[in-house]
Amino acid sequence: MEVGKIIGTVISTVKHEVYEGKRLLVVQQLDLEGRPQGPVRLAVDYIGAGVGDLVLIGGAPGVAAKVFEVEKAPIKDLIIGIVDRFDLGDELVMTLYDEVKE
Repeated sequence: MEVGKIIGTVISTVKHEVYEGKRLLVVQQLDLEGRPQGPVRLAVDYIGAGVGDLVLIGGAPGVAAKVFEVEKAPIKDLIIGIVDRFDLGDELVMTLYDEVKE
């Protein structure tokens, strides 16, 4: 599981049937200090997140198939939570309303 920030949306008129009716969002993974880390990823929204939200990204093998009740789901990342804030020890790292650190 990782922390990320939603930075965009994906609109697709032709897609795999598993994606029908689901929102695809662009997520920038963040390190534990709130800085961008790694490449931007696409994730299927499971909870109603939106652009600017700080989120939990997860997806062990088979989780998406179970969540969406399909036999096989070509989904690697799910947005599984909206983070209000996260702390590291006694230090506040980031809240939902903070800008991503550069």
